[in-house]
Order: sequence, then structure tokens, then C-alpha cells
Amino acid sequence: MSFEYKYCKYKNKYLKLKENQLGGALYDNIPKIIEETENKNILSEFLLPLLDIHYKTIKLLFEDEKTRKKIHIIKITLNQDKKKPVLFALAGISHKSFMGTSSVIIPKLQLLETKFKEVYLVEYADFSDEQDKACNKRDENMKKTENPNEIFKPEQDMNDNIAEFLNNIILNNLNLNKVHLLGKCNGAWVVTLLLTKNKIYKGLYLAVPGIAFNVEALKSLSVERLEQINFVFGWDNRDGFPFKWKMKSNEEKQRYDKKMDNISKANKIKLKYQSKMYNATTDEEDEKKYHEIFPNMIDDIVKSIK
Repeated sequence: MSFEYKYCKYKNKYLKLKENQLGGALYDNIPKIIEETENKNILSEFLLPLLDIHYKTIKLLFEDEKTRKKIHIIKITLNQDKKKPVLFALAGISHKSFMGTSSVIIPKLQLLETKFKEVYLVEYADFSDEQDKACNKRDENMKKTENPNEIFKPEQDMNDNIAEFLNNIILNNLNLNKVHLLGKCNGAWVVTLLLTKNKIYKGLYLAVPGIAFNVEALKSLSVERLEQINFVFGWDNRDGFPFKWKMKSNEEKQRYDKKMDNISKANKIKLKYQSKMYNATTDEEDEKKYHEIFPNMIDDIVKSIK
């Protein structure tokens, strides 16, 4: 391969990446891949020992050179159709939340294969200490002000840092170009911020998200982008997870619907938006166990993609 060919190849790759970027310089701090695992036993132990994945699966571990924070990503290849997008999924910050969300998504892989070529499951439990600090600051702010911008700034900043890290990985390591984002709980906030960072993000799917303040970030998007994005939000009627702002998770739907309606009216457009309260029928008493993606929401996401 000639020097001229290499130069043109990487120059074009650079220009394409720069064209996709929505402002700001290209990243200098490219995350290192410090582990890549294909061993099925190790994968199963990390993910969920009881799950048997019949697709090619790789575990990647990334480290940010500046913060030393690590993110595990499970890549599941569903098919080789280059025209199909990928699904990038985040649960809450804890490993337990990651396992719960994975246990909902993995049984749906055959269905997801009809619309996606790959699924990425993200585990970012290394940020748990940062979340504790941000939540403590949020609680302190609540005593001082009623301004949501000030109250939730610590969490907003933390989640934006995670989103920047992931955006860097997606662009510079994974080289993805058509990405649909699925976020549960705190992951919903992260993927909402991630959506604003690049034009490659085509869908936003939020399951049992926290405070509706997080979708304020969507106001920064152009009308053209808002019209292109596929939005599916979902809650579980039995999810009584109590938030610090004196709301339960299953009481948030109305506030999200109002926020999205306001964005639609302000831009004089009709969003591709659907939200749903899923009805759990089990008699399980622990309401917090319902703070999870409802399996039928995966079905609705697949149906919504034309």
C-alpha cells in the first residue's frame, strides 16, 4: 500500500468524522482498548451465567487515559447487513442494573436481528462513586434553590462526561455510523445527552427514565434532526421506585409527555414520539423490581423502525 494511498484514506476518514461532529474539536484523548475477550465462559461469567448467547459475542474494556475510568462493552453481532443500524444500550450505573437490562434484551436478540446488525450492552459501574458525589451535591442544592438547572447540574455534568466518553468510543474505536440509543434509569439521561453530540444517532428509547429535566437537552437539536429521530419511551405501572424529588417512577410519564409536546409545539413539528405505560400482571410486592425495561417495549421499538 503506497504512502499516497494511506494518506488519502486516513485524510478522508478524518474529514468524514469531522463532518459528523456537531461542534467542538475532534478528540485528542482516544480511549484505549485494554481488554478484548471472546472466551465464552469469561463472557458468560461477566454477563449472566444462565444466559446462552448463540451469536458472536465479544467483551471490550475501555479506559479513559485522563480519568482512568473504565467502561465494559459487550458487542453482539446479529448479522452482516451493513445497511442496518446498531442498538447501543445503557442500564443504570450499577452492575446489577446492567445485568437486569441485559436479561431483558438478550432473549429478544432474534427479534432485534430483524432491524439491527449489532447490539452493544454497556456497563459503566466504575462511575458509581461519581454518581454518589453528584447525588449528594444535588440533595444539597435542593435545600438552597428551586431552580432545576442548579439542582441537577452535578448529575447533568457527570452524565455529560460519560456521554462524551461513549461518543469518543463510538466514533474513534467502534467506528459506528447509524446508532439507535436505548437507556434505562440513569442510562436514559446519558443517552439523551449522547444523542446531542453527533448526527449518527437516529433513535432514542428511554425506559423508566428519571426526572424529565433530562430531555431539556433535546431543545438544542435542529428541527431537521428532531424530525428524523425515532422516540419510544416506556414505564411500568408497578414501578414504584422513589426518587429524591418526591416522585415515583410510574408517575413520570405525564411530565415526559408534556416536555416532548412542548418541544414539538415550539418547533411546529410532529415528532415521531410514542410513550406507553406497560402493565405488569405479576403479584410481586417489591415495586423496585419493576424499575426495568418492560420486555414488550423491545417489541414496540422494533415495530417503530420503518
